[in-house]
Amino acid sequence: MRLETYPFLFTFNKKQYINTTTIRERLSRKPHNLFVPHRTDFYMIYLFTDGTGSHMVDFNLYNVKSRSLLFISQGQIHSFDPKESYDGRALIFTESFFCRSQRDRDYFRNSMLFDNYRQPYFEAGDDYDELLGIFLEIYKELKKETDPLQGEILHNLLYRIFLLSQRQFGNDIESADTASGAQKLVSEFKNLVEQYYQTHKWVKFYAQRLAVSQKTLQAATAQVLGKSPKEWISQRILLEAKRILAYETLSVKELSAMMHFDDVTNFIKFFKKNEGVTPSDFRKHF
Repeated sequence: MRLETYPFLFTFNKKQYINTTTIRERLSRKPHNLFVPHRTDFYMIYLFTDGTGSHMVDFNLYNVKSRSLLFISQGQIHSFDPKESYDGRALIFTESFFCRSQRDRDYFRNSMLFDNYRQPYFEAGDDYDELLGIFLEIYKELKKETDPLQGEILHNLLYRIFLLSQRQFGNDIESADTASGAQKLVSEFKNLVEQYYQTHKWVKFYAQRLAVSQKTLQAATAQVLGKSPKEWISQRILLEAKRILAYETLSVKELSAMMHFDDVTNFIKFFKKNEGVTPSDFRKHF
């Protein structure tokens, strides 16, 4: 199996890196086969309106419920249910589209709406009608002739979706203005891990890059994540290893080298300690 990574897809508006359509229309596009596991190089929000089925994201299967939201991050592996009967609105956008200022970047990095480890899937509640209306507003705006203000209007609408979703998903999603010092430190730590997890596995490296002591970083991750920095780094390495074992053809030895383990034996020990099975046994399930 070769894991496909699909790029951002424009439709009628070729200027804005945000797009929305129905889920049914998205599934009809060719040659993309969205029923098999794949990655995207953009972010997605699905607002389910009706029907039944499931959606797989990083080895977890979510039963689709109407009036619910599912957020999927760039790089996550996911697939639609080939037996689905559900529909709704699909919205895609790039990080660069939303992050127009430092405040935007801080909000995006602190938000739990796009998180590889706590999949945001939740009911829209009393905000369902308003959220659906915003999705449709974005669609209508994209159909208009592009002008200098269109990007800002679309950005504002997307921000409204984030804020309404934040209200429903939980109060632990902090804005750039209200995030605590520990939350900001952990946000920076998580971003560094995303950049360096393949090559740097030691907490000391990240503490030095963040200009804090290992003890300070340990206290911050315990408070915000309920995990130690080492556990978070290991979790990120394990997730990527599982993705590759399940959907790529690299050998265990090649994967070990890619993850910069000293030798394949150490990688196998690491994987079994954290997953409970060897890499080869894990791969047999796919």
